[in-house]
Amino acid sequence: MSTRTAPPHTRRRDAATRDRLLAAATRLFAQHGFGAVSVRDIAHAARANVAAVNYHFDGKLGLYRAVVRSAVAAMRAGDDAFLTAARDASPEEQLRTYITGYLPRIASTDDRTAWIHDLMRHEMSEPTPLAPWIAEHGILPRIEYLAGVVAKLLDCKPNDRRVARCVISVQAQCLFYRPDRFRAAAFKGWPLSDAELAAVAEHIVEFSLAGIARIATQR
Repeated sequence: MSTRTAPPHTRRRDAATRDRLLAAATRLFAQHGFGAVSVRDIAHAARANVAAVNYHFDGKLGLYRAVVRSAVAAMRAGDDAFLTAARDASPEEQLRTYITGYLPRIASTDDRTAWIHDLMRHEMSEPTPLAPWIAEHGILPRIEYLAGVVAKLLDCKPNDRRVARCVISVQAQCLFYRPDRFRAAAFKGWPLSDAELAAVAEHIVEFSLAGIARIATQR
């Protein structure tokens, strides 16, 4: 019997099982990474039969793909919120909008988005077969936008080597402020307050603009 022809109560039950599996997998993959979580772990946490993972998601990788797609969709939605806002601004203002929009997101300790940071951290340390897809759809659009802004500031083509180096420098400054247990233990007052984070964002903007301006003079 197909899902479409199943009785309504069966469809509701299947949908509920699928939702529980997705919620349990999201939590476990974010906490432990893809490799450290078994299908049995997920089924147990979701109060479902092990076979349900194959039935609803065609296996563990298919379930992980569903989790990753949700994470990337949330990442893209957050990016669009601040990238499109500066579409007609000057390159300097576009860079400021990028940094002041991106830094608070990457530094957020909000439980609603922390799972995305945790999932991506596991993916970067132990890449899965989905790593290329994540890079293409979740990361490269933002990097390409930033590269376009930097190219304007340097007055050069986007494929100039200086562009990539500047993009990495800007990204590295922001990524330093990701939630991290070691930094919380090693640095007093970590994580930073919203006011301190805003001051850091402005510092990164000014530091980056000055550095890019200096590099622009070096042909």
